[in-house]
Amino acid sequence: MIRKSQVVPMKVSHEYKTDVDEFENRMTLRLYIEKLLTQGYGRYFEIVSGLTSFITCSLYIALTYFSTQQWQYTIDIVVTSFYLTEYCIKLFAAQHRLQYILSVNSIVDILTIFPLFTVQQVDNWPYIIRLINISRVLRFLRVVKTINKYYQIGDNEFGGVSRQIYLISLTMITLVIVTAGVLQAFEAPKRLDLISTDSSRGCSSAVQPCTFHEMVYFTVVTLSTVGYGDVVPLSEEGRACVIVLIIIVLTIIPKQLNELIRLMGLQSVYAREFYKWNPEVPHIVICGYVSVTSLRNFCNELFHPDHGNQDKNAIIIKSSIPNTEMEIFLHNPEYELFLTYLQGNPMNERDLKRAAVTQAKTCVILTNKQIVDSYSADHKNILIGLQIKKYVNHQTGGSIRLCIQRVNLHYRQALGQKIITDQIIVVEEFKMNLLAKSCFCPGIITLLGNLITSAGEQEGDMESEWLQEYTNGMGHEIYRTDLSFKFFGKTFCEVAAIVYQEFQGILFGIEFDIQNHTIIRLNPGQYQIQSIADNNGRTQLDNNIRAYIICEDKKVADQVATYDMSTEEIATYHQQLAQKQKQREKKVEEDDDKFDDPTLYGKDSQEDSDMLENDYLLEPEPISLMSVTPISILDSQEVQDHIVVCGIHPSIYYFILPLRAKYLKKMQYIVILAPEKPTEIWDFISRFPKIKFIKGNPLVSEDLMRTNIIFANKAVIFAQDNDSTRNEQSDAMDEMLDAKSIFIYKAIKKINPNIQIMIELVDSSNIEFLLEKDYKYQNEFKYEFTPLQASGEVYISAIIDTLTCQSYFNPHIVTILQQILTGMRQATPLIRFICEHTDLKDSNLYQVTVPEDYLNKTFGELFNYFAMQRQLIPLGLYRLPGAVDNKHPYVYTNPPPETKLTHRDKVFVLANSLPNDLSGEQQQFDPKNVNQEGKQTDSQNDNKPLNFQFDKTKNQIQISNVAIAQKAINKLKNEKMVNFQGGKLNKNIDLENINLNSATSQVLEQVNDQLSSVKEQIQQIKDNLATQQEEIIEKCRSAVRQELNSLLCQ
Repeated sequence: MIRKSQVVPMKVSHEYKTDVDEFENRMTLRLYIEKLLTQGYGRYFEIVSGLTSFITCSLYIALTYFSTQQWQYTIDIVVTSFYLTEYCIKLFAAQHRLQYILSVNSIVDILTIFPLFTVQQVDNWPYIIRLINISRVLRFLRVVKTINKYYQIGDNEFGGVSRQIYLISLTMITLVIVTAGVLQAFEAPKRLDLISTDSSRGCSSAVQPCTFHEMVYFTVVTLSTVGYGDVVPLSEEGRACVIVLIIIVLTIIPKQLNELIRLMGLQSVYAREFYKWNPEVPHIVICGYVSVTSLRNFCNELFHPDHGNQDKNAIIIKSSIPNTEMEIFLHNPEYELFLTYLQGNPMNERDLKRAAVTQAKTCVILTNKQIVDSYSADHKNILIGLQIKKYVNHQTGGSIRLCIQRVNLHYRQALGQKIITDQIIVVEEFKMNLLAKSCFCPGIITLLGNLITSAGEQEGDMESEWLQEYTNGMGHEIYRTDLSFKFFGKTFCEVAAIVYQEFQGILFGIEFDIQNHTIIRLNPGQYQIQSIADNNGRTQLDNNIRAYIICEDKKVADQVATYDMSTEEIATYHQQLAQKQKQREKKVEEDDDKFDDPTLYGKDSQEDSDMLENDYLLEPEPISLMSVTPISILDSQEVQDHIVVCGIHPSIYYFILPLRAKYLKKMQYIVILAPEKPTEIWDFISRFPKIKFIKGNPLVSEDLMRTNIIFANKAVIFAQDNDSTRNEQSDAMDEMLDAKSIFIYKAIKKINPNIQIMIELVDSSNIEFLLEKDYKYQNEFKYEFTPLQASGEVYISAIIDTLTCQSYFNPHIVTILQQILTGMRQATPLIRFICEHTDLKDSNLYQVTVPEDYLNKTFGELFNYFAMQRQLIPLGLYRLPGAVDNKHPYVYTNPPPETKLTHRDKVFVLANSLPNDLSGEQQQFDPKNVNQEGKQTDSQNDNKPLNFQFDKTKNQIQISNVAIAQKAINKLKNEKMVNFQGGKLNKNIDLENINLNSATSQVLEQVNDQLSSVKEQIQQIKDNLATQQEEIIEKCRSAVRQELNSLLCQ
């Protein structure tokens, strides 16, 4: 019986399989030879070839002063046979053989191999001796090629000038030696002929035998344009050689001299500097929009000890000289030895060569995340990526991996990427999806930030318990590892329970390689881990399966790979691991040539439309903007518990999309408040239901009130009005970009202090302006330890740079985060089809309350219950105020098993579908339908103010079960004494029984004052309109009278 979780191989014919095997064998041999040539063996091979060329070329020059020896031809046969072998090996290993044949180095090699096929014809055609002598002197070009490849000028501040002087000198020496050798090959026979025909046999003639040093003298005199005329070429071939020499000199030497003058005229040290490549130390190249903030965030992650102790260098290419802030960072003792700043242009091949791009592990292209003209920034980054790929391919015939940031999701196919190579981080899509997910899953910004940021151990003890728990959770990251074969036959959730119990790590995802496609699924639930047998018949884990674990360090992840193994089994595992690592390297190289990534070509419009219809709630027809643009929704009973969005953003489509996913239990209204109507953007969001637009300014309290902000559940503030003229020299003003967002935050909090606000900040230090006045710093201000950051209410652009660095270490981290945020929306139809037929279910991230039976129990007990009985994988806790000593919510990532659970805790879980008893629907009360039986007529008039109180206090009532909640509501309604007279609300509610704090009472009073103020303003407006109406009528009457009088007078 075949299980769904097993992939059945396709049946193929014997002939087809034989052809495929032969092709793979050829490809494997070619890649193996290419690898040898690019490593130490190839280096030694070329050095031996260069030394051989130097010795034989020097021997030929020395023998020009003697008569030709027969053994010289024997040496030529041996040496040229060696050259031929080298040429054939390189031709076989070349990826593009025609391109290799037409290259300059290949042509030189063919010319030096020439004597092997002509030396036997010397007696039949004497002229061929001259061609053989030219071939011998051309071996000096092979020497020059070896010197250029393996000799490097020091990377001091004058490295560029020194290197250019070295190139000019080497060019001159090469021209002199090669030209002298060619002239000597033609002139020596010609002079001998003239001497032999001279009657005096050369005794009285001006013609003398030709020597090599005489031709060197003639070449130098010609190059210097002196031209004494004492030595002249007598043969026609020699004169032609002089013409070619002069053309070459006039073409090459001035160009090199101009480059030398340019380098000497450069004032910047960074414009002359070169990176000296060390094969033992890997390096990456960083270019694009490299600001100090982005570089600091990137380097903090790149050089963190959690990524190993191996040295690594970062080469920065930027068109401008570093400003003062950049200079300070470059000379930071922590990074100074690992950073190299090159002033240059990544579109220039010369500057790419200075950065040793062909030897780089990857190239990172950063973008300006606050730019208004995002399309221009994306076009620039795409062109840079194409230029770097083109340069590397031209120089090496291979490719280079790119980690590129883009503002918008366009032009997927532009880079022509291959499988498991390039990484694309779409800034706006990730940001909008994250902010949207925060609206119904609070704290996810902090949760994901903790998982992709290396924190390490914090120094010193924290003053409060909540801060200690939060910082402990910051130390957990995502690691990729194998699974021990001891897990064979168990389901994914069973393995997750064992991993957490034994190692306190959370197994949350699994990776498969199926039919040349890498598939990652988060919490596949009941999927059974399969295994295969090795050559000895022993069971081992399928080498196509990897696991993703949230744990404290890499050591814990490695322990999972060797779980319950004996010493002998561990040794065997490490041997298999080394073999698989080699196979992966070969596979990556083969994939670069053979496979395209299907996700790069996107989906056609029909597929995209079908996926939207299946996964998201959409209206049948677009909704007009005018129909959803009321003047105010202040007293609306329909639009409550909604989301207020301050400002319109070009990428708001990606914000609304997750909020209209069908798996959500509740769909909230989205109210957009902006000064201008979103006319251009509306076409993209017109089919989404429950959207309102209010024209107004978020800084004005009256406009905020018109959005019914009092009854709103969440507020989202996008970065406001970025300056499109901002350039790289204004990095120090990043903190000023958040000024408007900060004032909007303050304005909303003044009206509704209890609303939860998600705000986007450019500079992390500006969190300080959002904190309460009584907030006390731990030792010094660090935004990571503030309550707003701990609760996930602040999105900071720095997370994109950290994610970009993480994608260098873990190529699939972007895919994992996309699945957490949007599920399988990013998957292609082919991947969906494979998952459906292999029982690989996808999961979404939810936030659930702690079941009543597990209150006051430990997180370890809850984890075991969720994993074993409910097929849910908990990732952490979202602890509401009062859970410990906290006044604000905070995220506790991967808490230890002994953590006590309270009724103030919520749990982040990965689930295929959320069970109804955990969805919290029972606690989503509708005050209009509560306690309908036994109502009195007079109480119906009081429902509106009562509902108002209940809506504002229900988020602060934490009740363990539905029965207690219902009882509290009934008690509240039975004890109400509310009278609404003259717009004033007199309250006599038992606040102690429903646990209302003083802050809630203040909110109620403020709301009542606002209502009174609004009513007074409305009355004043009515009076003004009435007065103005009377004045207008009187003026019209007066104008009519004057017109009649003028007509009568005529």
